[in-house]
Amino acid sequence: MGIVVRKAKTNDMLKIQRLVAKAGLRDEGIEQYIKSFLVVEDENQTLIGTVGVEQYETEGLLRSLVLDSPIWNASLSLEFLQLTLKYAEEQNMETVYLCAKGTNALFHQLGFREMDKSDVPHSIKSSPHFQRNAKADVKVWACSLLE
Repeated sequence: MGIVVRKAKTNDMLKIQRLVAKAGLRDEGIEQYIKSFLVVEDENQTLIGTVGVEQYETEGLLRSLVLDSPIWNASLSLEFLQLTLKYAEEQNMETVYLCAKGTNALFHQLGFREMDKSDVPHSIKSSPHFQRNAKADVKVWACSLLE
Protein backbone atom coordinates (compact mmCIF):
# COMPACT_ATOMS: atom_id res chain seq x y z
CA MET A 1 0.00 0.00 0.00
CA GLY A 2 1.60 3.23 -1.16
CA ILE A 3 0.35 6.77 -1.05
CA VAL A 4 1.64 9.92 -2.69
CA VAL A 5 1.22 13.44 -1.32
CA ARG A 6 1.66 16.21 -3.89
CA LYS A 7 0.62 19.77 -4.69
CA ALA A 8 -2.75 19.98 -6.39
CA LYS A 9 -2.96 20.81 -10.07
CA THR A 10 -5.74 22.73 -11.78
CA ASN A 11 -7.15 19.51 -13.24
CA ASP A 12 -7.58 18.12 -9.69
CA MET A 13 -10.17 20.77 -8.85
CA LEU A 14 -13.32 18.77 -9.65
CA LYS A 15 -12.02 15.72 -7.75
CA ILE A 16 -11.18 17.90 -4.74
CA GLN A 17 -14.58 19.59 -4.84
CA ARG A 18 -16.33 16.20 -4.98
CA LEU A 19 -14.26 14.83 -2.09
CA VAL A 20 -14.95 17.93 0.03
CA ALA A 21 -18.67 17.89 -0.78
CA LYS A 22 -18.88 14.16 -0.01
CA ALA A 23 -17.42 14.92 3.42
CA GLY A 24 -20.16 17.51 4.00
CA LEU A 25 -17.75 20.46 3.95
CA ARG A 26 -18.12 23.69 2.00
CA ASP A 27 -16.28 23.80 -1.29
CA GLU A 28 -16.53 27.54 -1.93
CA GLY A 29 -13.23 29.15 -2.85
CA ILE A 30 -11.42 25.97 -3.82
CA GLU A 31 -11.10 27.19 -7.40
CA GLN A 32 -9.51 30.44 -6.17
CA TYR A 33 -6.99 28.63 -3.93
CA ILE A 34 -6.41 25.39 -5.89
CA LYS A 35 -2.64 26.03 -5.98
CA SER A 36 -2.57 26.01 -2.16
CA PHE A 37 -4.02 22.49 -1.87
CA LEU A 38 -2.19 19.26 -1.24
CA VAL A 39 -3.70 15.97 -2.39
CA VAL A 40 -3.17 12.36 -1.40
CA GLU A 41 -3.41 9.60 -3.99
CA ASP A 42 -3.38 5.84 -3.51
CA GLU A 43 -1.40 3.40 -5.65
CA ASN A 44 -4.16 3.59 -8.31
CA GLN A 45 -3.79 7.39 -8.47
CA THR A 46 -7.22 7.78 -6.89
CA LEU A 47 -7.54 10.95 -4.87
CA ILE A 48 -8.21 9.86 -1.28
CA GLY A 49 -7.39 12.98 0.70
CA THR A 50 -6.84 16.70 0.50
CA VAL A 51 -6.12 19.79 2.55
CA GLY A 52 -5.86 23.45 1.64
CA VAL A 53 -2.99 25.50 3.08
CA GLU A 54 -3.84 29.13 2.41
CA GLN A 55 -1.03 31.56 3.17
CA TYR A 56 -1.58 35.07 4.53
CA GLU A 57 1.81 36.69 5.11
CA THR A 58 3.47 34.48 7.75
CA GLU A 59 0.18 32.87 8.82
CA GLY A 60 -1.47 29.81 7.34
CA LEU A 61 -5.06 28.59 7.33
CA LEU A 62 -5.77 24.89 6.93
CA ARG A 63 -9.06 24.21 5.21
CA SER A 64 -11.06 21.40 3.68
CA LEU A 65 -9.13 18.60 5.39
CA VAL A 66 -10.64 15.39 4.06
CA LEU A 67 -9.32 11.85 4.37
CA ASP A 68 -11.63 9.43 2.59
CA SER A 69 -10.44 5.89 2.13
CA PRO A 70 -10.63 2.54 3.88
CA ILE A 71 -6.82 2.61 4.22
CA TRP A 72 -6.87 5.69 6.47
CA ASN A 73 -6.00 5.11 10.07
CA ALA A 74 -4.70 7.28 12.90
CA SER A 75 -1.08 6.70 11.86
CA LEU A 76 -1.63 7.78 8.22
CA SER A 77 -3.71 10.75 9.33
CA LEU A 78 -0.95 11.88 11.66
CA GLU A 79 1.66 11.42 8.93
CA PHE A 80 -0.40 13.43 6.44
CA LEU A 81 -0.91 16.27 8.92
CA GLN A 82 2.80 16.26 9.80
CA LEU A 83 3.64 16.55 6.09
CA THR A 84 1.12 19.38 5.78
CA LEU A 85 2.72 21.28 8.66
CA LYS A 86 6.20 20.66 7.21
CA TYR A 87 4.99 22.06 3.89
CA ALA A 88 3.61 25.15 5.68
CA GLU A 89 6.94 25.61 7.45
CA GLU A 90 8.78 25.37 4.11
CA GLN A 91 6.50 28.17 2.83
CA ASN A 92 7.78 30.33 5.73
CA MET A 93 4.56 30.21 7.69
CA GLU A 94 5.03 30.78 11.42
CA THR A 95 1.60 29.78 12.71
CA VAL A 96 -1.11 27.63 11.17
CA TYR A 97 -4.79 27.97 12.10
CA LEU A 98 -7.83 25.82 11.48
CA CYS A 99 -11.54 25.86 12.27
CA ALA A 100 -13.18 22.66 13.50
CA LYS A 101 -16.50 21.78 15.09
CA GLY A 102 -15.04 19.28 17.49
CA THR A 103 -11.92 18.37 19.36
CA ASN A 104 -9.48 16.02 17.69
CA ALA A 105 -6.70 14.24 19.54
CA LEU A 106 -4.51 14.53 16.43
CA PHE A 107 -4.60 18.32 16.71
CA HIS A 108 -3.26 18.12 20.28
CA GLN A 109 -0.58 15.60 19.24
CA LEU A 110 0.66 17.97 16.56
CA GLY A 111 0.82 20.96 18.88
CA PHE A 112 -2.45 22.69 18.03
CA ARG A 113 -4.05 24.60 20.89
CA GLU A 114 -7.58 25.94 21.04
CA MET A 115 -7.70 29.72 21.04
CA ASP A 116 -10.22 32.50 21.35
CA LYS A 117 -11.48 33.81 18.00
CA SER A 118 -10.74 37.37 19.12
CA ASP A 119 -7.02 36.50 19.28
CA VAL A 120 -6.81 35.32 15.66
CA PRO A 121 -4.68 37.67 13.50
CA HIS A 122 -6.52 40.03 11.19
CA SER A 123 -4.98 38.42 8.08
CA ILE A 124 -6.65 35.10 8.95
CA LYS A 125 -9.91 36.65 10.24
CA SER A 126 -10.36 38.49 6.95
CA SER A 127 -9.93 35.38 4.81
CA PRO A 128 -13.14 34.30 3.08
CA HIS A 129 -12.83 30.74 4.41
CA PHE A 130 -12.47 31.88 8.02
CA GLN A 131 -15.39 34.30 7.70
CA ARG A 132 -17.64 31.56 6.28
CA ASN A 133 -16.67 28.95 8.86
CA ALA A 134 -15.85 30.62 12.19
CA LYS A 135 -19.39 30.31 13.55
CA ALA A 136 -20.46 30.03 17.18
CA ASP A 137 -20.21 26.21 17.23
CA VAL A 138 -16.74 26.18 15.64
CA LYS A 139 -13.47 26.14 17.56
CA VAL A 140 -10.30 27.80 16.32
CA TRP A 141 -7.00 25.97 16.71
CA ALA A 142 -3.47 27.31 16.25
CA CYS A 143 -0.12 25.60 15.91
CA SER A 144 3.14 27.52 16.09
CA LEU A 145 5.74 26.27 13.63
CA LEU A 146 8.52 28.22 15.36
CA GLU A 147 8.80 26.01 18.43
